[in-house]
Amino acid sequence: MIGMGLLWAAYGPAIPQLQRQFGTDEFGAGLPLAVQSVGSVVGALLVPVLLGRLGYRSLFGLAFAALAAGAIVIGSLPAWAAVMVGAVIAGVGLGVCDTLVSQSFIVGHRGRGAAMVNVAHGCFGVGTVLAPVLVAMVGVQNWPVMFLVVGALMVIAATGLPGISTSKGLPRISTRMEGHRTLEAPASGGSSGRVGFWVILGFLVVYVAHFGVQSGIGSWGPTRLMDEGSTEMQATLATSGYWLAMVVGRVAAIPFATLVRPSLVVIASASGMTVAVGIAALVPGATVWAYLLAGLMIGPIFPTGLTWLHSTGHARGGTFSYVVASALAGSILIPPLLGALFRTWGSGALAPTLVVVSLVAVAAAVTITLLMHDRPAERLNEGGLASA
Repeated sequence: MIGMGLLWAAYGPAIPQLQRQFGTDEFGAGLPLAVQSVGSVVGALLVPVLLGRLGYRSLFGLAFAALAAGAIVIGSLPAWAAVMVGAVIAGVGLGVCDTLVSQSFIVGHRGRGAAMVNVAHGCFGVGTVLAPVLVAMVGVQNWPVMFLVVGALMVIAATGLPGISTSKGLPRISTRMEGHRTLEAPASGGSSGRVGFWVILGFLVVYVAHFGVQSGIGSWGPTRLMDEGSTEMQATLATSGYWLAMVVGRVAAIPFATLVRPSLVVIASASGMTVAVGIAALVPGATVWAYLLAGLMIGPIFPTGLTWLHSTGHARGGTFSYVVASALAGSILIPPLLGALFRTWGSGALAPTLVVVSLVAVAAAVTITLLMHDRPAERLNEGGLASA
């Protein structure tokens, strides 16, 4: 997970150098992360197809190989085409790993799943913190070193494959979670089927929007800070602080994982994310502090949202993978869009655009809550677990 975090956060600090080295504009500089996200979506969608045929060990092995190969291609072949191809290959591996780890932790750890998935993604966050720091240490002109480090970490990770289960098929989705009220998965068809459709669609929107904000700040935050007068080093370190705040947010959510309903955590975090990017848009000179607050608020959304999805009873079959894929899709759509906006209106368009995207995430989370609240099945059964 640390290596995946390094890969995810390596692009943002490297954007100015990518523009200089390859002569691309703002839109083009955002494409490597976007195509990596395309690969990640493909990887997430492949999990329900391949897991039943290959099993966990083999599928993790292929994912590690793709991550290593893609990162090494980016770091060793100084050509724009190589960067793009390597990003897609590494993205496929990232999508597979992220989906397998998230679903396995939530289901496998049962009552502790909510806490453990926050721990797993906290490790991912450690990688995102280290990426800008390492770029600053080696110099932005030596950005390929970062990807070679990722490749080496994936090779090391592969040595742990013998300890991974060879079992096949998606894990059984339990309909009870310790500390939280968990719904029986509704039957397809009728009003329950329609509610299920809108609930899943709501999760798709939450994840597209929230990952859009996350990757938007991570990719274009350094450029905005430099336009405001920060040096390249200051902007890089501030970006590292943003990723660190995200780790802190995930760690801080762990004690509440079995005490507070996941829906409340997601809505509160998405609302805080909106306030943070609003501060960046409206308060001159507060961009760095606003990004730190945004990272703190963004941190719990992804892992806690997956726990929430699991608790609704709708995460059956490949649904879980589809929602993870939608999260990664936000990183396909938003960075290039922001690059296009920068080309027209400058980096000042970053915060206002992210405010709009963040509000969409809040609205979708509230809508899911209202849909689930209206369902008779959500009432506690006699003798059932108490709601947190």
